[in-house]
Amino acid sequence: MTKSLFLTVSALLIVHLTSVIAQTNKIEIFKATFYNAITPLQKADAALAISSQSHSLNNDTLYYYASVAKKIAVDLKDKEREIMADVFIEDYLVRKNLFDSALKICNADLKNLDYKHNKDAYSKIMMQKCFCLAKANRNTSALDFCYKFLAESEEYNDSASQIYTKCIIGIVYRDLQQTDLAMNWFLKANAITSNASYESIKNEFGVYFLLGMMYNWKFDGDNLQNEKLRDSVKAIYFLDRSIDDSRRYENLSILAKALNVKAATIGNRANVEEEGRYVKEADRIYSQLNDTSSMLNTISPMCFYYMDEGHPEKGIAACKEGIRIASLSNSYPVLDLYEALGQCYYAAGDYPKYAETLNSIIRIKDSLYKVNSTHDLAELNATYEDQKKENIIIRQKLDITSKKYSILLISIITGILLIGFFLLYRYYTRKQKKMKQEEIAAVSRAQEGERKRISADLHDNIGAYAAAAASTIGSINAKDNQSTLRLNLLKNNIQDMIAHLNDSIWALNKMEVLLTGVSDRFKIFVQKLEPSYPHISILIDEKIDNDHTLSSFQALHLFRIMQEALNNALRHSQCSCIKINIQSNPSQISINIEDNGTGMPSTKINGNGVANLKMRALELGWSAEWINNEIGGTSVLIHSGLISSTTNSALASQINKQNFV
Repeated sequence: MTKSLFLTVSALLIVHLTSVIAQTNKIEIFKATFYNAITPLQKADAALAISSQSHSLNNDTLYYYASVAKKIAVDLKDKEREIMADVFIEDYLVRKNLFDSALKICNADLKNLDYKHNKDAYSKIMMQKCFCLAKANRNTSALDFCYKFLAESEEYNDSASQIYTKCIIGIVYRDLQQTDLAMNWFLKANAITSNASYESIKNEFGVYFLLGMMYNWKFDGDNLQNEKLRDSVKAIYFLDRSIDDSRRYENLSILAKALNVKAATIGNRANVEEEGRYVKEADRIYSQLNDTSSMLNTISPMCFYYMDEGHPEKGIAACKEGIRIASLSNSYPVLDLYEALGQCYYAAGDYPKYAETLNSIIRIKDSLYKVNSTHDLAELNATYEDQKKENIIIRQKLDITSKKYSILLISIITGILLIGFFLLYRYYTRKQKKMKQEEIAAVSRAQEGERKRISADLHDNIGAYAAAAASTIGSINAKDNQSTLRLNLLKNNIQDMIAHLNDSIWALNKMEVLLTGVSDRFKIFVQKLEPSYPHISILIDEKIDNDHTLSSFQALHLFRIMQEALNNALRHSQCSCIKINIQSNPSQISINIEDNGTGMPSTKINGNGVANLKMRALELGWSAEWINNEIGGTSVLIHSGLISSTTNSALASQINKQNFV
């Protein structure tokens, strides 16, 4: 009895309705739910759940439960469940090679669906249509439709649909013998996500099986030994992963396919027993699934097993029967069967038949490309003609509308333009007036603010020294040594007052000051202080990659903050070393003044003196932070805000308007 006859008899022996035997634990559970359902809605959902296991269902069983679900959905007028039932009926029709019937249902359902409002149903119908077109060998239509659906799925961030569509595109290229393109698309499908929650979806769509199959094909075409070893390892890795996942998720269809390719990967006379186990398990699964494609899928691996076993004549008989069955439809790539037949003839030593088969393979390839080319051109031409007719109709309608309403449209457009010009002119004049007012107000605020800052600076520094000098002068007595000391103290106070006054004048006499200028001024200040603190080492590290331009008041405030931070460290930290780091890059200035002293108590970090300096920095749009170091000491971190390319020019313009001298 031939394999096809055996499968036919097996199919006829399958008992429909309640007596069908489930192939997996999941199906058993769903069937129990179906039989225990009370309401029609519960029964429909259970039937859909069983149908969702189509990859592991006998084809007749699939049709029965999908039909039950659809009938209940129609009775309940439940459009969503009716469409989901259609998905599985389409699956049944594809397995029966009834592609036109399946596509007719797809197109009818798609008229009532879109991605935005019916994402789940829409994506499943679209995936089914992609599959129908690919299985029917309508390659151009399949690729065109898949590319459009892929763009939609990317727009709506639908990862599952992206994985499926890229797999279908790869399958089409594989059938067209474009192996490199096919491999790239399967790799793209796998790379969409590494999220573990998508493992079952990748298994359902056969991602790992397809990759294992393609690496096995590459292995057959490799010339170098290291390439063969690399591709063999990758093929076995992906196939083993596909087999393990298929057993875990109970996906019989993918499991059988992966077992067959694994048998081909390891197949040789030394591994014939293991090869036979894989092939025979796949054959048992395909017998359960009961569809033509499933039966044909097992012939090529079985032939190679027969050859390794030493019985190529069995492979010849199986291939001939498979070719006969495949010739009844156009869904199975009969070229694979001819290639297996040729190998069997070669193994049997029948070289004339082997040569005859090779000639048949060449004719089939030529015919395949010719048929595809003719079919593709016909489809493209039909699409073009349809679009051309639609464009002519649209153009005629536009011409009629244009002639009928041209005067009215011109009048409306003219009126809109006049109103628009008027509103635009009014908006422009108001904006100019407002900008002028804001500019005047900004200059006024800047002048007032800088005046107050200068006043506060002179009061806080020169005023303090002047008061000290006055107090000292009042107690002078030139006749004793104490008076001499007081005169020296007066002298020092006056010198400090002059130094602060010079610093203010240095800043205020310039409209703009470079960061290097501030740094150099601060170095001079440090040099003056060093003799008074011989026990403290002061180190300055300057890394100014971008010499930013500061306004005079930015420069003066920055200089004062650095002065105060250094003075605090010298007077209160009890340190032996102070490190000063001045850095700049294209977008920021940062200064760090760090000592190795005893650190600053939290009360002083939050005290008025520190708060005043922080406020001074904040007024510049900068920040100043006091931090106790983990290894001891205190760090003062001074950071500018982000410095844009227009900031410095704007500040210079502002200072020019204030005319400070």
